[in-house]
Amino acid sequence: MKNSLLKIMFLMLLLAVAAPLFAQTLPTGLTTVAKNIQDAFTSDIVKIILVCCLAGCGIAYGFNKDNEKMKRNIIAIAIAIVIVMGAQGIVDTIWGASA
Repeated sequence: MKNSLLKIMFLMLLLAVAAPLFAQTLPTGLTTVAKNIQDAFTSDIVKIILVCCLAGCGIAYGFNKDNEKMKRNIIAIAIAIVIVMGAQGIVDTIWGASA
């Protein structure tokens, strides 16, 4: 019972978050906030930090020859960094498709 209630709550939260994507026009205040958040995550300084982190993951992966658990963690972190770095393209593609 508890598990199904949790799934329903998660679905409602997901629908509430995705609801603005289905609107024809967004209120100007929401558009401004969304643009500021997008600009913060896609700025040049964030890209530089993520590239440094990705390079660190590559170095750590190269030097951890025997530690399989650490290798799995490094690969997971590297994949997450690549996804975050590609977030701008993903957001632009979804936004363009919904327009």
